[in-house]
Amino acid sequence: MGESQKKFITYILGIAIISGIVRVLLDYVSRILDTAPIIYYSTFLIAFILEVIIIIYTIKKYKKVKNIFTIFDALKVGISIMGIVGLLYCVMAFIYDQYIDPEFQNTMTLKFTEQFSPEQLEQVTENLKNQDTSKSYIGVIMYTIWFIFLGSIISLIAGSVLKTKEELK
Repeated sequence: MGESQKKFITYILGIAIISGIVRVLLDYVSRILDTAPIIYYSTFLIAFILEVIIIIYTIKKYKKVKNIFTIFDALKVGISIMGIVGLLYCVMAFIYDQYIDPEFQNTMTLKFTEQFSPEQLEQVTENLKNQDTSKSYIGVIMYTIWFIFLGSIISLIAGSVLKTKEELK
């Protein structure tokens, strides 16, 4: 591996950490400001769009560093970025939901239901009372895997478009 590739791997990790911090801040700020449910849930879409842009930008930049760029290279970029973003986000969400405001998710769900489907409010309230909250650690792992899956899909598509075409011999 060339020196420029090693530097670029460090660059990818830096981009991933910064992206993860931005994702955490976007979510955390909407939580502490006690925003409306539609605003809170729209932060997921905003963050996803930003993550797609960041992955594509980083893949294009990585392609310039390498002579031959493959789908596997794109997957490394996307999985690295989304794995770190997912881990940072899930740890923040776990800490917030377990220790800072354990009722946040239930409250947000009830507000959303009240606003968009008031006829279901009683059923949702009953479901929330009966839910099992003992699987929080598993949730962190599952959501981190979900982020990695999304990174794989995004980078697979971007890598398919941006891969280096092999010359016919």
